[in-house]
Amino acid sequence: MGRRQIISKEKRRMLLGLLAAACVMIGAFAVGMSVLGQESEPVRAAKAPEVEGAPEVADGSMIEAQARVAGLAAKTEAEKQAAAEAEAAAEAEAAAEVEAAAEVEAAAETEAAAEAARDQEARRDARREARQEARQEARQASVRAPAPESTPAPVEPNMAVPADTTMYLTVPTLGLNDIPVVEGTTESSLSQGAGHLSGSGYPWVEGSNTYIAGHRIGYPGTMSDRVFYSLPNLAAGDEILLTDANGQTYTYAVSEILEVPITDLSVTYPIAGRDMVTLQTCIEDFGDYWTEGPNWLVRYVVRADRVS
Repeated sequence: MGRRQIISKEKRRMLLGLLAAACVMIGAFAVGMSVLGQESEPVRAAKAPEVEGAPEVADGSMIEAQARVAGLAAKTEAEKQAAAEAEAAAEAEAAAEVEAAAEVEAAAETEAAAEAARDQEARRDARREARQEARQEARQASVRAPAPESTPAPVEPNMAVPADTTMYLTVPTLGLNDIPVVEGTTESSLSQGAGHLSGSGYPWVEGSNTYIAGHRIGYPGTMSDRVFYSLPNLAAGDEILLTDANGQTYTYAVSEILEVPITDLSVTYPIAGRDMVTLQTCIEDFGDYWTEGPNWLVRYVVRADRVS
């Protein structure tokens, strides 16, 4: 009886050991399958039944499972970091390509704008040269041409010569009435209205070219304020009147309109057989009548022949 009990006790101990080992193996298998199937869920260690002789086996299996899980997690994190670095590098490369393309496009636009500016300047120079040649031909033709059909009124030999050379200009078409014309073309003279070019003629002298200059803009608050601003609106046949200090009025009709460089003084000279008044102001450039400076490179000249 005592021997049987000893044998049965040993069998039970052996069976319990086998059972504990089986439970540890099942738990390790379950942990491995959980890691492979759902990496995001935490791994729970299988708790082996507390059996004598089993703790050492259970601890070894748990350590191995945890090491495997840690290795998989580290691998996943490294892969994520590598993917992020690759994506950042690709974005940087794309941004560099976009920037390089923008620089090429900007350079092309700058070159195109410069080329257009050069073409425009060349066309402007060509037009200016053509206008100058045409005006030069017109001036030469006007010098060669005979006096206008209207015969200038003769100046009476006994006409009284005014003691004061101040005159008064009226241009009905421009709305100018009795504008003072003082001697000289200094700023002091021009600020008073218009100025008579010293050395040029007077209306009471036969065969004269009475040359009168006026500002285009002038000085606000004075008689010079835009006094000749509308001079480009005059046309052939328009009437110009000059009155001297004695009250004698001389009537002229517009016959020529010229545009000349500031260095051309020929327009101030008298022309044989003609009794004229000439009005002069400034324009910005040839053909540019309404730009208000700042260079005033061209003289705009209106000639009118005396009719009475």
